[in-house]
Parts: sequence; C-alpha cells; structure tokens
Amino acid sequence: MGNFHYFMPTDCYFGRGCVAEHKEAMAKLGKKAMVVTGKTSAKRNGAQQDITDALDSLDIAWILFDEIEENPSVETVERAAKLAIAEGVEFFIGIGGGSPMDSSKAIATMAAHPEQGTDALWNAENKALPVVAVPTTAGTGSEVTQYAIVTLHAKRTKSSIAAHIFATVAFLDPKYMDTLPARTTNNTAVDALTHLVESYLSAKATAVSREIAKQGLLLFKECMPALRERVYSPETRDKLMLMSALGGVAIAQTMTSLPHGMGYFLTYEKGLPHGMANGVLTQAYLELFPAGDENVAKVLEYLGFASTAEMGAFLDAVLEHNSTYTEADVTSYTDRFMEQKGKLATFPYPLERADIYNMYKKSLLK
Repeated sequence: MGNFHYFMPTDCYFGRGCVAEHKEAMAKLGKKAMVVTGKTSAKRNGAQQDITDALDSLDIAWILFDEIEENPSVETVERAAKLAIAEGVEFFIGIGGGSPMDSSKAIATMAAHPEQGTDALWNAENKALPVVAVPTTAGTGSEVTQYAIVTLHAKRTKSSIAAHIFATVAFLDPKYMDTLPARTTNNTAVDALTHLVESYLSAKATAVSREIAKQGLLLFKECMPALRERVYSPETRDKLMLMSALGGVAIAQTMTSLPHGMGYFLTYEKGLPHGMANGVLTQAYLELFPAGDENVAKVLEYLGFASTAEMGAFLDAVLEHNSTYTEADVTSYTDRFMEQKGKLATFPYPLERADIYNMYKKSLLK
C-alpha cells in the first residue's frame, strides 16, 4: 500500500439549503466580508441572496465585488484586493464556478500581505485571510482544493498561484445548479471527470486518493445518461456536485496532470472552456500509457467503457468542440508545455517531447 499523507482542512456542508442551515460557520471568520462573484449567475441562481441574507442575520457587514470574469486575470484580482484592503475586509466569500472561488483565494492572499502587492501570489509560504467557497457549478472542485488558477496575459496561459490556500468553509448546495445550461453543465462535469481520472493515474496517487477518485468515477458513471441526453434531474445535480467535490479532494492530494496543463493553452488561445479543453485531450492522454496499464483499465472499468475509443466517443458526444488547429499551434503548445516540469513529473512513465507533441496532434489534428 505504501506510506502516504492526507490533508483536507475545509469545513464542508453539503445539501439543499445548507447555507441557511449552517450559516453560523461564518460567524467566527470576521466582522466584514467581501462577496466575490461574477455579474449575473450568482444573482440568478439565488446563491448570492442566500449568502447576503445569512451575513445580514449574523450582523456581518459585507461589500460586493462582482467583476470576476471567466479565467480571471491577476489584474482583476489586484483590483479587488486593493478594495478589500481599503474597506477593512476580514474574510472573503467566493460564489460561482472556479473563477470566483479561485479569485477569492488569490484576493485573500494579497489582502493578508498588502505590502507585497501581486508578489504575494507567488510566495509559497504566504497564508491568506479566511475564505468561504460556494460552488454553483460541479466542475472545478476549488471549494476543497488548495489551488487558485489565474490568467497570466504576459505568458498567454493560466497558472496556479504559488500560495496554497484551502477554503475555511464550503457550502455545497446543488440547487444552485438547477438552472445551469446544458453546455455549462457538461463542460464542468467533464472538468470534474478529468480531475478524477488524472488523480487516479498520477505518479503522486496514494491508496486514499485512488479510493476517493474511484467513488467519484462511479458517481460520474451514474450521471452519464443525463449528460448525453442533456436532461438533469435534481438527483443528478446532487450526484454531480458530490462527484465534483470528490474530484477536488482527490487532486488536492495529487495535483492534476497532463490534460490540465496542456489544456490551458487551448483555453487561452482558442477560448475553450476549461473542462472542454481537458476533455478534448483525455483519450490521447489515456493512450499515452503503455498498453495494458492496470490503472487505466480500472478507470475504464469504473466508468463502464470497454476501451479508450469508447470513452473518447462519449466525450465527443457530450462536448461541443468545433475549434480548428494548425500544425504551428501544436508545435507552439508542445514547446511551451515542455517547460512545465512539475506537470510532466505527474505522469508515471518517462516522457519525451514527441509524446506531448503526439498527444496534441491526436487530439487536435483529427
């Protein structure tokens, strides 16, 4: 079985109505909060109202920063942090998908170290002010990971900040997904799927992380008919939310692997949603393992697929990927990804540049 370390400190509440039921979890975090979200979705699905009602009932003052864009930039994070520092904010509440939750972690880090500016994001020793995470999609798992992804325009890609910041409290209420469009539902579900797959197959996997990932994969299998048909019952939404959280707990132990690191270029250069970018690369990723790899076989078994080709066909069916690529794109992405030594080290077999090039080529130049 081998030695391992397991750590996941977030205080999680799961279930419909959990914000109102467990709002006291926020009482200990401070006297003033910043609610961090995007322009519309948190208002439309009721999550923002639930949170602000809870804060009001606890006599906690709050301000709103609702300018988080998809794939938020360091510049946006910096603007929010300056406002938080000026307003004396003591904790942060990220409501939404990965973008607001990741941004809240980054903002909380900068607010805890005002003298460092954006350099605070790249100091692995830095701590942050408390963060509450309220996911409204089932994909990133950011509510239970230490990662916060930001866009680096200077490098034309995305990257996790160096500081590792877990949310103090997470409220996982599937009702916030009930009105989520099919395209977003499927893209985010595939993001969670790739967390589970990459974690299970990672060189950093442990007995515990694999068992967590296995349970998530089995839950994903139960949701596959709904993803194909693009019709989602409340029960399916509940399962997707739990599956996503399990994926987050798994990658909190192992990191993500090749599809995530390689997919960032597709998101930045072609505008692909994050989950779609990962999903497009997943079949070729599985086929990069030696034939007969027992862990790949187990992943396929848990999902009910007979082959990597069958899994690839499923991903094609649930994603709406129609971007086009050139040989020059593949070469550029390959060269840039080869600089990411940490991601390369998560693959359990030796890799050469040709392996990464061929993975991109099989996925993008069909």
